[in-house]
Amino acid sequence: MKPGSDPWAVLISLAHCLRLEVTSPNESTVQKDSADGLAPMSLQRVEESLTRHGYAFVEDEEHPDILRARFDDYRFQFMLTGEERGVLQTRGRWNHTVDVSRKVEIIKLCNEWNMNRIWPKVYVRRESEGLLGVYGELAADFRVGALDTQVDNAIACGLSTVIAFFRSLEERLGDELDDLDA
Repeated sequence: MKPGSDPWAVLISLAHCLRLEVTSPNESTVQKDSADGLAPMSLQRVEESLTRHGYAFVEDEEHPDILRARFDDYRFQFMLTGEERGVLQTRGRWNHTVDVSRKVEIIKLCNEWNMNRIWPKVYVRRESEGLLGVYGELAADFRVGALDTQVDNAIACGLSTVIAFFRSLEERLGDELDDLDA
């Protein structure tokens, strides 16, 4: 079975993103954090979350409001957007480039994903005269603040779902992957 095609892995990823818990009738699903622990979003909190996960990252010297990292050979950015800088955006770039002549085909694959799934949002973007990049991103609105566990889960969900899309794309393209970066 190819990576990303295991339906159980997709369900586990979805459950993790939604923080679903299976409990017996006498167990509590109340989380240890409480609403009183909401703290304003900051890039420092994103750094702390990435560190808690054990993920390596670098600060972008040209863009101090962006953190960069690699996961499964895909490049990711973590940034805060919105007027209040309270929306955490996890954005990944597929590790292949696509010739502009295949734009319609790749857009169709992205649209199919977007029509069948709530997240992540996936899209194609022109990167140079003849080349396209493929991206996936997930935004989490924390304008009212967030618990550490919410930040951790938003990052984990963004990474797992964007990577699932990239693997799905690779599975769909199969042997054609060798022709992409030529």
